[in-house]
Amino acid sequence: MRYLKVLALVVLFFLSMVFFIQNTPELSKEVTLSIELFNYKFMSQPLPYYLLILIAFAAGSVLCLLYFMADKIRLSGQLRTCRTRMANLEQEVNSLRNLPLDEGNYPSAEASEEKPAE
Repeated sequence: MRYLKVLALVVLFFLSMVFFIQNTPELSKEVTLSIELFNYKFMSQPLPYYLLILIAFAAGSVLCLLYFMADKIRLSGQLRTCRTRMANLEQEVNSLRNLPLDEGNYPSAEASEEKPAE
């Protein structure tokens, strides 16, 4: 499975490089981003398209990393809780296995003692 993941990453990297090489003139064109809020207008410096694509890719990677780290931390906590509970239940089962077998501990034994033997 690990080899398939590495192969998929290599193919993705290869296709990305081919994309960038074949579209270099179009991706080198500059664009100016602007936003207008409450009569304030903000404009960026002229940026090439490829830089915007790389920034978007990096931001998406960081957000995915943060999401999966939070999920892993949550699942680790659940696993710790389940392991603790499992250990407590195993300890309870072992203590119940080691109890002496007295006939007085069972309801059926008490019922047989009440009935006179004929």
